[in-house]
Amino acid sequence: MSDAELKAIIADLARRQAEEHAKTESAQRRTEETLRRVTAQLGGLGNKFGSFTEGLAFASMRRVLRRHFHVDDVSMRRLVHRNGQAQEFDMVGVANGKRREVYLVEIKSELNEEELQKYLRKLQAFFDYFPVYRGLKLYGIISAVDVRGALADRVLREGLYLATAGDENFKLVKPPRAFKPKVFTAQ
Repeated sequence: MSDAELKAIIADLARRQAEEHAKTESAQRRTEETLRRVTAQLGGLGNKFGSFTEGLAFASMRRVLRRHFHVDDVSMRRLVHRNGQAQEFDMVGVANGKRREVYLVEIKSELNEEELQKYLRKLQAFFDYFPVYRGLKLYGIISAVDVRGALADRVLREGLYLATAGDENFKLVKPPRAFKPKVFTAQ
């Protein structure tokens, strides 16, 4: 084999390798773009499911707040800005008069440990966002479609009420006899 033939074979191999590399890069770009679109669509679907869950839970939880906790003021989707921070509260129910209690309801399609921890922090910061309620007893209620494993027991151990989806939308889970709801107070 001559030097020129060898150079031609190597040049042909380099050209084919460059073509394959270009095809691979093009396919990878298309795959990445598809993945970005699917991720965005799934995120949108998750947001819609969360909004759907809230929509179902609002009417049920309003009934629970009125019947079980005798609240006379219920507000939904409260977005509050304080000191450059914003916080959204799904439902706030207030029992005025002698009882002077406020109930903070967090609605979740799926409750997990991370969401529980976020909610506990939200309860701790509640009076920073709602100073008008200082002096009232604050109780927490988590309303969730999906509560897996021992997380339901953990919610109750944290002193929080739990409502789950059932045949009649959301119902308050009957706490055990020893259950003592935790009272969150202003610090």
